Amino acid sequence: IRRTEELQQTAKTRLQSLQDAAKDMLRLEAEVKNLHAAVDQIQVTLASPDLNRLSLREQLTQRQRLLVEMEGFKQQVAAVQQCQSALRLPEEVVAGLPVCRTAQTLQQEASQLQHTTIQQCNILQEAVVQYEQYEQEVKNLQRLIEEAHRIIQDRPVSTSNIQELQAQIHHHEELAQKIRGYQEQIASLHTKCKMLTVKAKHATMLLTVSEVEGLSDGMDELSDEELPSTLPAHPSVVMV
Repeated sequence: IRRTEELQQTAKTRLQSLQDAAKDMLRLEAEVKNLHAAVDQIQVTLASPDLNRLSLREQLTQRQRLLVEMEGFKQQVAAVQQCQSALRLPEEVVAGLPVCRTAQTLQQEASQLQHTTIQQCNILQEAVVQYEQYEQEVKNLQRLIEEAHRIIQDRPVSTSNIQELQAQIHHHEELAQKIRGYQEQIASLHTKCKMLTVKAKHATMLLTVSEVEGLSDGMDELSDEELPSTLPAHPSVVMV
């Protein structure tokens, strides 16, 4: 009878250990899913065509907002690591678990995602500064055009003296030539603005495409069982 009781107690203890381990594993899987959902949501937003259609300033603002959201990665990564420690398994066993390999991949992707977004912000920040300089130059030229038109319109035509009339005509021709020059400079600045916008958006898009491919490659080992389809949908950020 004593032997039977000992066996029952041993079995009960092992069963409790297995149940605890199962709960720990479920918590780990849940945290990994949460991290995956967070990384995926940010990535989808960055790869959205709607984002690329925004102005440079709006794109910069949007990415800066996403960087603030990414600060939450640190807490999520910490939660995953805490769950891994709670498994009470040898380190080599934990490292070999598919869910832990997935967690490691996600941590790397989260860090790379932050780094890429910071790079994009730097590109856009530089482009926005240059764009605003062009805009200011255009405003200055438009002001010069308005002043030249005002001089032409406000000065009465002299008809009493042929020499004064000729001088006035010559002066008006000079002003008209300046106006044409200003207009050409404005057209050139508009072209520069367009080229600057295209180059900046293309550069950020290339970084996003690279990031999407990296995320896709890193998720290859995820099975439907590990991550089911029912997942919940200022450059000074510290990297996770």
